[in-house]
Amino acid sequence: MARTQQTGSRFRRIYESLSAENLSASGQDNALSLEELGLDSRDERVALAFGVYSRHGLENALRQYGVIQRIQERGVGPLEFRLTFEDPFRPRIVLWSLRYDAPAMDICLRKVTGAEVGLPPPLDSRSLLYLDSFVLQHPGRSFDWNRPPMPDQNHPGLALSAEILEILLLMARRVGAEGMALTPATFAAAWVYARRFHFVDGAAHGRFLALRRAGHRWPRWFHAWAVELECLRAAEGVPVRFTPTPMLAAGSRRLERFFEGKPWRAAVKEHSQPALTIDFEALQDRFPWARMPPGPPPDAVAEVLAYDPLAAG
Repeated sequence: MARTQQTGSRFRRIYESLSAENLSASGQDNALSLEELGLDSRDERVALAFGVYSRHGLENALRQYGVIQRIQERGVGPLEFRLTFEDPFRPRIVLWSLRYDAPAMDICLRKVTGAEVGLPPPLDSRSLLYLDSFVLQHPGRSFDWNRPPMPDQNHPGLALSAEILEILLLMARRVGAEGMALTPATFAAAWVYARRFHFVDGAAHGRFLALRRAGHRWPRWFHAWAVELECLRAAEGVPVRFTPTPMLAAGSRRLERFFEGKPWRAAVKEHSQPALTIDFEALQDRFPWARMPPGPPPDAVAEVLAYDPLAAG
């Protein structure tokens, strides 16, 4: 926790040191005016992501935050920064591994309103930064039994998601948004985002907490597959599924109060109460061996996969 707070403080200092001029800089010789370059200020402004970031400015900001260096330290080789968009309010940010000819980071963003993620009036008109997709991976590595794949992973991660999300939250503030929203595709992804995000729907947040509590005894990857394969059961064996719905990280006191309100908290409490269990027989039948690393699993993993709750007492 202390390290997370230190990282957040450092990022905020970097955020405050980056000027609008730095972020919109073209990286070319600024001695020539826009008129001399054949551009007017309006056209140049349209070329900026969210009206703020030039390609050069955003790449420089990521270097200031240390993102590019940290990813390269993970062994992905040299990175090429790419910023593309047909609509400046829907940019795609990619750090491309030249060694593996694949993305190490791939982020798609857009602006939305509170109404689009389910916020009620008067919050429905507030501006939010929406994370459409988020890939952070080592494209040259494969999984092993020390770290099996999660349901939403094609390659091992880089253990940098918390830092990247912190920077994206600062980007939301920079572009005039009151927070950042996303819709996790899987329970495993929601678990990662839950460090900073809450489900907008209190009932959905409560169900997520119940799902998370059900697997607290087991490795996270095993628990995530149990949820993904619909092997969680409520009373009388009723299946409990994870349903993707929007999550939100508040960037203003106004949005924070929404999650402190009685209606949201009451819904969370009501839907987090059921005690859920893992149906091990169904999980063993459905387990995705084709997605797992080659070779037999270690004894400890094999014991988990062969677990018999009746024999365990």
